[in-house]
Amino acid sequence: MALTVPSRSVRLAVLAGAGVLAATAVYAVTDHADASEGQAPPAAAATADHRTTAPATTPTGPTGSAAPSATPSAAQAPPAVADKAAPATTPAARATGAAGEKALAATRVTARQLPDRTAQKWKELAPPSTRQPGPEFQLNECVTVRGATGWQQQGFISAHKTPAVQDSLGFPDAASARAAYRTVLTGMKDCEATSRALQKRYGLAADARVRQTAIAGEAAAWSRTWTAVQGLSAPGPQANHIYAVRRGSVLVLLHFDEWDSAAPRSYDPKGDADVLAGLTR
Repeated sequence: MALTVPSRSVRLAVLAGAGVLAATAVYAVTDHADASEGQAPPAAAATADHRTTAPATTPTGPTGSAAPSATPSAAQAPPAVADKAAPATTPAARATGAAGEKALAATRVTARQLPDRTAQKWKELAPPSTRQPGPEFQLNECVTVRGATGWQQQGFISAHKTPAVQDSLGFPDAASARAAYRTVLTGMKDCEATSRALQKRYGLAADARVRQTAIAGEAAAWSRTWTAVQGLSAPGPQANHIYAVRRGSVLVLLHFDEWDSAAPRSYDPKGDADVLAGLTR
């Protein structure tokens, strides 16, 4: 759900920039300290290259100079950096290519439109943030999208202090957005294997399960259940719900999590077809 780092953007940028997030941006410390027990990566992995790179200011995974302690601590939080303001949105940063800010804004969802809203009681964290994306946008451990020229992000928080994030990525044209959507399809098709390999690398049971829950035209949804590896995900048992829709030259991505340590899972993915219908309107 982070700052723009040297070669990529991560889906949590708005979480770092919203003042209201001074507490919630460190959700893994407050809500997941127990869940991270025993999930610290092996020390041997500390210097290995890893695709879930956290911002350099907050080493949380094997890219740091030392492996995180096995004892749950602030150092083990995922890469939501509460003490770093998001980059200022300048006129240059607002350049969004052919998609334009209006096209990005047209894809925005509200808290009332999010899945499982009765149980989750979603609230917006801050106004949408529009900025220039980096060369790569990393949605999760399985999907990296390239070539976006515009990026609007909206963060939400549930009554259980769990996150939902909408990212709308603008591209120069519809063909580029379609190619990006196909990249998402490919990454999610292999996501179970990717997630299990990551779990094995970190010494966890390979329990990840990923299934496609809905598809309609150029819109698809997935559910991933797993004992997550700390990094782009908060650590511990959880369900991740991922949605991708191409709308013209915009790729709309929506993601929300259910953490077992926060509350029992309440969402039935049978509702994902309706979620996709809402994202395509």
